[in-house]
Amino acid sequence: MKVAALSLALMLAGCGVLGGAGVIGSAPPAGQMVQPDQLAPLAAPPPGRALWAELGQDAGPARPVREEGPRRLWRMDQGFVFVTEGARVVATAGLPTMLLASAPIGEDPLRRAASLGPAPVRVAHSLDLSGAEGRPEQMRFGQVVQCRIEAEEPAIGGVIKRVEICEGAVFFTNRFWFRAADRVLIRSEQWIGRDVPPLRLEVAVEGG
Repeated sequence: MKVAALSLALMLAGCGVLGGAGVIGSAPPAGQMVQPDQLAPLAAPPPGRALWAELGQDAGPARPVREEGPRRLWRMDQGFVFVTEGARVVATAGLPTMLLASAPIGEDPLRRAASLGPAPVRVAHSLDLSGAEGRPEQMRFGQVVQCRIEAEEPAIGGVIKRVEICEGAVFFTNRFWFRAADRVLIRSEQWIGRDVPPLRLEVAVEGG
């Protein structure tokens, strides 16, 4: 796990952002975050493969940088880089706190293109975390969280919401929105590190 995390850190460093503490400096502290249900809807994402991303007060397109098998590296104009695997954000760089790696313990349906189904789902993750400077004393490897993806809520406006509640080494809640017609992910709000606002993503879905 440590080797994988360090390899990913080096790969992100190649994007020119590793060690960029405070690159997105206007994000509010976690205690001052606006509740998700009070946030305005995300703007329509631009055409093509870009995602629309919001992190605290920063927002803009996140453009693809590289593909590594099932993983995709994205970069915002502000310098923030993150990695996705399926619907899951699995690594970040360019913030005071970095998610070096997130590895599933067992099956994680959000890492592949498959319907979750209507029932609750249990998943677990092992997290590797670091400060922006990457000093050994800042690193935490193998931080385990157990999560429950709640049963799907009734569709509203053609969209189904799923909430994931995680506890263990850290406590957080993720939210995912799927198009009811085909269960395609169109939006997410995910924890990406301590004292960092959640990362909100909207996907440009064909036919959406």
